[in-house]
Amino acid sequence: MLHVSPVARTGALLAVAAAALTACGTANGAGTTADSGKPVYGGTLVYLEDRQESCIDPQIGGDIPQAMIGQQYTDDIVYEGPGGKIEPWLAKSWTISPNGLTYTFTFRDNVKFTDGTPLDAVAVQDNFERVVNPKTGSSTDGGYIAPFYKNSKVLSPYVLQVNLTTPDSSFLNVLAQGYFGIESPKGFARGISKNCQYPIGSGPFEVVKDVPNQEVILDRNPDFNSPPPGSTHTGPAYLKQIIWKIVPDESVRWAALTENEANVIYNPPSEDYASAAADHITMFDKERPGSPNSIIFNTSVAPLNNVLVRQALLYASDEKANLKSAYFGTYPYVASPLVPGTPDYDPALANAYAYNPAKANQLLEEAGWTGHNSQGYRTKDGNVLSVTVPYDSDAGQTPPEDLTLFEDIQASEKVAGIDIKLQPISTTELDNLYEGNGYQTLADGYWITNTPDVLRTLFSTQALKYYGTNADKYSNPTLDKLLAEGLAEQNPAQRQTLYDEAQVLVSQQALIMNLYPAEERLAINANTHGVSADYAVGLPDFYDTWISG
Repeated sequence: MLHVSPVARTGALLAVAAAALTACGTANGAGTTADSGKPVYGGTLVYLEDRQESCIDPQIGGDIPQAMIGQQYTDDIVYEGPGGKIEPWLAKSWTISPNGLTYTFTFRDNVKFTDGTPLDAVAVQDNFERVVNPKTGSSTDGGYIAPFYKNSKVLSPYVLQVNLTTPDSSFLNVLAQGYFGIESPKGFARGISKNCQYPIGSGPFEVVKDVPNQEVILDRNPDFNSPPPGSTHTGPAYLKQIIWKIVPDESVRWAALTENEANVIYNPPSEDYASAAADHITMFDKERPGSPNSIIFNTSVAPLNNVLVRQALLYASDEKANLKSAYFGTYPYVASPLVPGTPDYDPALANAYAYNPAKANQLLEEAGWTGHNSQGYRTKDGNVLSVTVPYDSDAGQTPPEDLTLFEDIQASEKVAGIDIKLQPISTTELDNLYEGNGYQTLADGYWITNTPDVLRTLFSTQALKYYGTNADKYSNPTLDKLLAEGLAEQNPAQRQTLYDEAQVLVSQQALIMNLYPAEERLAINANTHGVSADYAVGLPDFYDTWISG
């Protein structure tokens, strides 16, 4: 999934914090009293998220907040375990034809959706047909599946044959992602509007209340019987209820946690990591695979249509130092177009574009930016070397640490004579810039997925022409060929070689300014146990979570 942000505290903030804390209630277990060493049933978990989409159905759109909440009420066809191993979940077994075009899944025969309807082969077939239908607007899982999905055939009540148009080596990985959690066909037959607010799955919880962009309440599914292989117990969830609240300001979320008004918060302030232990708070960080958080370069507009300028921008800024300054050392720097942990990641690129101001100056001279104005910025033919970086002014989209990071980058680039103009604008304005190709760069771009095919999603001509996900506006037949061959290749060693070549090419072209990996970052109250995240894309999972007295 692509997130492009479309992609100092004051006295006034304290009033907002007080209001938010009052609204959150008290995050204490309301079930059976027991010591903290043994899981107990009952209790309400209060979880604070930074943002939410108006639609909580991850099959529609497909942004990460939708998948995060979808993880609580849906199950997936297959499970991705440690090391990327694909294991049974709803599908208890499957076969793949020698040509890689036919997958035959045998599903469990005892799983029902929370509306009482069976999760069978027909239901799964309906889910496939739904996400590949353009009217659904499934930009993430539909984007992964539709280009390769030919049709499917129900062979028996719990056996489904799925036929592809071309081999897709990432197909099972995609099916393990929470974006394609299986939903009730009876539920989505109600229409997009109703299903957006009250989607129905077979997972450990069910949605009972949704106030868009404010809170979602999920109750325990008493009939749940389909936990994934990585779970620590079976049967219904320990928690009775989850209150999933939207609190954009990270300092307000942290205050709620330290005052025991929340059990778990998302994206805690980096500056508070050091004090967490003293407050008996557990910090949970899980790196998400895919493409790192970055500043995307539009290669179709000047001066970023010159690869020398793009490379100079990367050499001129010391991202390791900038990240340490902005995020207090809590985020690693990622130099590759793939995050470490993504299948077929190439570690040879771990130090690509290491800080080298002399190299940056050399490249800018070669590009013809040889003059300087009175402010020290480089000039060429009377034009100043200037690059605008628009970013979302919503704190839920651009946290304070990111703004500090952008300012540090701005200062680094100034030394090289590059004028970086930071432009805070609304989400709507940012969307309009993206849709109208009215940008030089886009800040906060990343794509979370458990497959190297993310390179095709972001940088291929196919993505540029048909998917709308190639924000770099880059097209290269050599890269297209490598990515197509990598996707079709069934041999792991040969696939690794193809994706290594593709990563090198993307890196050489300097299509993005790599920053840091997207992570599942949680802060957890001392009375809350068993919080985890899935291996596929790092979604929070509260099935095994319980609250001590």
